[in-house]
Amino acid sequence: MQATGVPARRTTLVQFVVLKREDKWVVKSKELERVFSAQHKALEAAVKLANDSGKDGKPAVVLFQKTKTDFQKVWTYGESAYPPSKLDLRVGASAAQPREADRASARRYSQSPAGALQSKLKEPA
Repeated sequence: MQATGVPARRTTLVQFVVLKREDKWVVKSKELERVFSAQHKALEAAVKLANDSGKDGKPAVVLFQKTKTDFQKVWTYGESAYPPSKLDLRVGASAAQPREADRASARRYSQSPAGALQSKLKEPA
């Protein structure tokens, strides 16, 4: 028998926030603060800390501070792959914007006459 009308139990996630302070990258969570020289090192450390927290029964999320009030969720314990790939850890403008070469390629093929791509793929006789 299934219970009805009972609200689902919400688990509060421990937050690991990656932010830039002057010329350094910082990972913060409650009392914890660690400093890194590179953004990717800070993100990797934050994900490891969040994964360890989740294994200890305290599910966690990694947030990237884009502006003072804007945060991007990067990784969540139990939802995201561990260890994450480098592509999974892309944040900020690089995560949302395709490379210029990709945009140029898309424009070239979108402007090609129908069948032009097909003829390029055929083997010469």
